[in-house]
Amino acid sequence: MSRKLMIIGLIALFTNGVGYSNQAIAAEKAKEQLAESSSRYSDKITGLKEQDDLPKGPRPLIEFGQGYLEEGPYKYEFELPTGMVVSPGLVFFGNFNTGFEVTDNGVADTTAELVTTLNLFANLTLSGTERILVGVSPLQRENGPKSRYQFQPNSQWEGEANLRLTTAFFEGELSEMFPHLDIDGRLPLDYEISFGRQGLRIQDGVLINDTMDSVALTRSTIPLPGTNFGRISGLVAWNNVHRSNNKDDAEGELYGLFSSIEVNHAIYELNMTYVDSSPEIGDQFNIGLNMVKPFIVFEHEIDSTTHLAYSHTPDAETAHATDGALFYTSLSWAPKGTVDIMYVNAFAGIDQYAPAARQAGGPLGLAGLLFAGNGLAGPAIGNKANDAYGGAIGYQMFFSPALRRNLIFELGGKKDGSEGGIDRVGGAVRYSQAIGRRTFFEIGGFLVGQESIDDAYGIRTKLSVIF
Repeated sequence: MSRKLMIIGLIALFTNGVGYSNQAIAAEKAKEQLAESSSRYSDKITGLKEQDDLPKGPRPLIEFGQGYLEEGPYKYEFELPTGMVVSPGLVFFGNFNTGFEVTDNGVADTTAELVTTLNLFANLTLSGTERILVGVSPLQRENGPKSRYQFQPNSQWEGEANLRLTTAFFEGELSEMFPHLDIDGRLPLDYEISFGRQGLRIQDGVLINDTMDSVALTRSTIPLPGTNFGRISGLVAWNNVHRSNNKDDAEGELYGLFSSIEVNHAIYELNMTYVDSSPEIGDQFNIGLNMVKPFIVFEHEIDSTTHLAYSHTPDAETAHATDGALFYTSLSWAPKGTVDIMYVNAFAGIDQYAPAARQAGGPLGLAGLLFAGNGLAGPAIGNKANDAYGGAIGYQMFFSPALRRNLIFELGGKKDGSEGGIDRVGGAVRYSQAIGRRTFFEIGGFLVGQESIDDAYGIRTKLSVIF
């Protein structure tokens, strides 16, 4: 009996030893696999880089005073009676864009033209939060026409030279401009103010995408319980208010209240505007909701954006003021094992939704390549939202370790139920390439099938030089 027990004990001891050995081997293999994982943080201590080891960025071509990208202590400092410390620096910069564009819309003659724009800016920095920005677009008119040489259907030059101010505003923070009001930094004085001719883009352009003469006051750090941050802004615009048909409303005044909060990694916005105008043009009230929220599906992180916007005129509808609603949603994610982006966009317009203010195009410009111009030529599919629904699905591929090249393929369409509307479905492609540190080139095209009329096609190119 004792002999049997000894044999059983030896077998058990040997088995456990083998088990422990196998577990140790498995643990060692798992450790080796973890060490080889590309997502594992390295144990190597790299330390901080010296200033000379950092990559050199492109510097402004012309600058005076405090260098815009200069490291070290501020220079040329002086103090104002308010207590604000000023270290002025003046920078001149801009961008030049030109491209060959071919468009056949299926109705009119095919056009082939070389379109060019130029934007020039002077930025006077007073401190880290205060600045004055002035800009002109000498090759483009206020309502959109750009300088071009037309090859077809006629050979002619169409110049749009002018020196109209497109940008001229001041922005700053109250607590920085008047630090003596709160030396200890305990009062809620985190208010930002801006006034002048300034661009405004609310809800990705669904509600507002315009450059107006306006004044805005923003509180950006509201401590609301249960939120990461809260922000609220008030705005009054009295000039250059462009209505939904992209026409300047000489009588229009826009009043806006914009708010947003971040809760559990999601951003929620509530925005309201009212445009006061003449009876012939019409008043208009707009309200918009926006949500930006990431979520996980099948181990993929998906970014989602949703817009809901509504427009209403208290009086009879006009060409400028109309009733309607727009719903838009977008989903995007990176397929596993890639740095590419897959996206799906969809929209639905009810009646004649009208943005509160829009200088060019319609509110569907964010729906994809087919619905957006390239800055020099118009979209393949019209981006108005009147009685329409549709969407786009696309794939963006990135190339090279620095991601300096990308290629986009897209399919999409629009069912247009407005009076005289034409249903369209098509595809678009665009290749983009960064060249050096200041130049960017893109080329693409589209083909769109159109109900009851000929198909539309086009070629889009653009060379951008930033200086």
